[in-house]
Parts: sequence; C-alpha cells; structure tokens
Amino acid sequence: MPTDYPVTLPPVSDDPETAWRAQRVGDTVFERPDEGWPSATTTFAIDASSAAEAELRVLAWIHHSYEDDLRQATATAESPAGPDRWHVSLRILGEF
Repeated sequence: MPTDYPVTLPPVSDDPETAWRAQRVGDTVFERPDEGWPSATTTFAIDASSAAEAELRVLAWIHHSYEDDLRQATATAESPAGPDRWHVSLRILGEF
C-alpha cells in the first residue's frame, strides 16, 4: 500500500546510503499532463524488512539527504529486490 507524505518518518543515520544500502536504480520519469500537477517518478532500492518500512525509509532518506519538497509525494514498494531489500518508486508532484 503506498505511503503518502507527510507521515512520521523513522530516524535517519548520518549515512543512510550505507546504513540502508539506499540507491537510485532508475532514471527519473517526468509527466506533464494537460491538467493538474506535473510529476517526477524515480525508482530506488533500499534495505527493509517489509514493503511499508521500505516506503518510509525512502521518504526519510530523501527528506534527510536531499531536502526535496516532499509535500504530496507518494512512495510505493514495487517488488522485493532480494531478501530484506525492496524496489520503491517515489512520485513527487510539483514544477520541474
């Protein structure tokens, strides 16, 4: 089930890329509909014990490391990428 921001985020270490093996695994796809907000969707891989935890960790990582505006962002665990590892798509609405 997708996780929408704002939500209470888990604590983040100083180096989530190492602690959670967080990494970007896909190019950002931009959508610019005729009506409504444009969006950007990027796929990440991250260590987590469940899909819900993976979604929260991606939101926490991006919020901590990149300070992107995550209002109306949605993280969705797409598929397991291995034991305790998930692919998560992050969709952000805004002007790009």
